[in-house]
Amino acid sequence: MKKNSYIILALAGMLSMNSCNDDEFLPGNPSMEIKAENADALFGDSLPFTIKASDVDVPLSTLKAQLFYGEEQVSETVIRTKTSGNDYTGKIFVPYYANIPNGKATLKYILQNIHFTTTEMTKELALARPDFPYLTLVDEEGKEYRMERQSMYKYSVTGDFSQKMKAYIKTPKVGENGNELTFGWENGTIEAGSTNAISFSNTEPGNYAIKFNSLTYEAEPFAKLKVNGEDMELVENDIYAIKLTLKKNDILAFEGVPDYDNWWIDQDYFEKQEDGTLKFLPIDGSYQITANGKMKYFSVIALKNGEAAKLQDDGTGAIWAIGTGIGKPSVALSEVGWTPENGLCMPQLTAKKYQLAFIAGVTMKVDDINFKFFHINKWDNGEFKGDAISTTSELVKISSDGNLGLEEGQKFERGGIYRFTVDVTKGNTKAVLTVEKVGKVDLPAPDIFFGNDKMEVTDTDIYKSDQAFTQGQMITVTGIDNLNEWWIDPDFFEKQSDGALKFLPINGDYRVTANAVLKYFSVMALKDGKPAKLQDDGTGAIWAIGKGIGKPSVASSEVGWEPGKALCLAQVAPKKYQLTLKAGETLKTSGDPEVISFKFFHQNDWGGEFGNYANSILVEQLKLADSGNLEMQDNKAFEEGAVYRFTIDVTNGNANADLKVEKIN
Repeated sequence: MKKNSYIILALAGMLSMNSCNDDEFLPGNPSMEIKAENADALFGDSLPFTIKASDVDVPLSTLKAQLFYGEEQVSETVIRTKTSGNDYTGKIFVPYYANIPNGKATLKYILQNIHFTTTEMTKELALARPDFPYLTLVDEEGKEYRMERQSMYKYSVTGDFSQKMKAYIKTPKVGENGNELTFGWENGTIEAGSTNAISFSNTEPGNYAIKFNSLTYEAEPFAKLKVNGEDMELVENDIYAIKLTLKKNDILAFEGVPDYDNWWIDQDYFEKQEDGTLKFLPIDGSYQITANGKMKYFSVIALKNGEAAKLQDDGTGAIWAIGTGIGKPSVALSEVGWTPENGLCMPQLTAKKYQLAFIAGVTMKVDDINFKFFHINKWDNGEFKGDAISTTSELVKISSDGNLGLEEGQKFERGGIYRFTVDVTKGNTKAVLTVEKVGKVDLPAPDIFFGNDKMEVTDTDIYKSDQAFTQGQMITVTGIDNLNEWWIDPDFFEKQSDGALKFLPINGDYRVTANAVLKYFSVMALKDGKPAKLQDDGTGAIWAIGKGIGKPSVASSEVGWEPGKALCLAQVAPKKYQLTLKAGETLKTSGDPEVISFKFFHQNDWGGEFGNYANSILVEQLKLADSGNLEMQDNKAFEEGAVYRFTIDVTNGNANADLKVEKIN
């Protein structure tokens, strides 16, 4: 089938022109000849094609190959066509999806010239699912286990596995045009194209089988978690939930929870009994209990009609704490931040009195809190501003916006247990906050030296050191036994053979934070003891904020649109700043624009930002939106394991910055 379409351009005021060159508006006549293609393919193939492209009248622009499953376009390849009469060769990927049977697809070729005239050709393509001779299970350490074919699409491997076996699955290449395909955990299910570990689990460690169906993506085993005999639902990888009607002092018995004795127990909700069961402490009501196997703790929220409860006009329901400096099971691992869905639900231990207990240095920062109380874990649905809540605490103050912070010169005692109680018995607009120290736990911490400076303990397993560094300075770290297991930021340090760290940015004042939970050092530039900002002369700091990026891994520490989590770029030369990210580690690989979208700011807060650049050189996967956000091109994804370097040069002024993105490995 061949179809020509013409777009005729009209210029305003054409009638007033004395003459014009008609040749400039020739539509042209692009034509194609298929020199090589396949009539059939396998799902997962990269299908080659060769097209002779011609237009004798108008220069050519692009050749597109598009693949359709039914009416849906699932893949596209675009080739620049500079010379008429040449052969152009490319490949188009044939996506491998679950539950798609053998059948027909449509392959469309579109040739366009610079006047937007197009020619189209469509071909029918017979597709079949590859019959893999075997699959390979790859665990977190990279060890491989061969999964033997049991029957069509069904594979299995039996081995001596731990109770929780984290691994992804890969295929061999099949056929002349086949690719190695991977299956991992994405968005609460198993998906092709991912290497995120799938958390297989058995009731106990030992000899058991791991199975996978390459047609349906069904897999096993996933051990069932139970509460008082009721199954918990798997809501995402290694996270289970159940909704229950509970009464105060109910006893909860959990079954199938790996390493249960080492799980963190939230003492706002539970009291652990000698037999390992948990006594439920809040008032009678409907609740959701979530078992987080990744962080080994149980979280609880109050429910109303099966959804997250909201504070009612009569003071019943729920109150939520949202903001920075707090998090369970630890602030280092899971800070709430300003993402409302992460809010902590405050239990009612007595009617209309809501409480949260924090351990300073564990679930609350010792010297830096900024959170407030909301009616629900959503924006614009009610909150306690300064005129609706009061306190007589000498430790904590409440701003006019309702934000809680430490009084000037105050900080929490490390290891101290502090209970925050919000009492709404006199009405939601007359709430009273009390803050009490109700106990203390011993939090021993080893001494860590970064260079010659003893790092300050700020929270459990979190240390910081403010120092002046010089470019090329060698730094010896002592007090960390497993330093070889730590992730080293390639923008700021280069690890030497003797274990010392070479400092890479220019001379200046910096804050180094050692996170012994996630095992990495983070660095930010300082100015007068505070996070630096980009100055008018191009000195200072530049910060990256947005989705799809995070250090030491985007899985554990995605920045998102939270300025407090911004990544400080390293100034590796005067007025030249860089950020290095590895796809699949510190940068998501997804081609979904909803997953990856970030930009560069003058500070780790809202305010000055880079909306455009004098010059920008990008990799093929990225585009620069009008907003200044770096976003993904359609149907493009970063190459797993590839390292990308983002460089901003403000030598010619902040308003004339140059942006360069390059793949460096």
